[in-house]
Amino acid sequence: MPSIVAAIEMGGTGCKVAISDTNGQYDSQYATNIVTTDPKSTLAAIHAWLEEKKAERSFAAIGIACFGPVDLDKTSKTYGYITTTPKPGWQYVNVVGAFKDFNVPVAFETDVNAPAMTEAALRGDTSAAYITIGTGSLRIPISIFIFFPFARLFK
Repeated sequence: MPSIVAAIEMGGTGCKVAISDTNGQYDSQYATNIVTTDPKSTLAAIHAWLEEKKAERSFAAIGIACFGPVDLDKTSKTYGYITTTPKPGWQYVNVVGAFKDFNVPVAFETDVNAPAMTEAALRGDTSAAYITIGTGSLRIPISIFIFFPFARLFK
C-alpha cells in the first residue's frame, strides 16, 4: 500500500501544495495554492498549511519540486537551496531546511526534472527524454532533458 505523501510545487509566481490519500491520489480538500512572495512568508505559509493538515492526514514524506537553479548535491552544504536565481530575494534560500522539523524524509528536485521523473516512474521506466517549454522570467526557454537512471531521487 502506498504511503501518504505531501507534495510541494514551488513556482516563481505560485506554489501548489497537496497531501495524497493512501492510494497516492490528491483531492481539493487536501490541496491549496499559495502565492510566491518573499521566501520567509511563502515558506511559512506552506509550512503552516502542512502543519494544519497533518493533524488530519499524517504524511510519511515530503516531495518538493522547485524553481531554480537549485543545489541537488546531497553532499553539498547548500543541498536543498535555491541558489543563483534571478528572482529577487530568493538567492541562497534553504527550501529543504524549512520543512526538516516535520521529521520525515524530504525529496528535493527541480521543477523541470520532477515531472519527468514522475511520468517515467509511473510507467515503470528507469530512463527518459523529456522536453519542457515554459515562460520563466518572461522569456521562453526550451529545455531538453535526458537522464538515466533515477537513482539519485530514491537514495
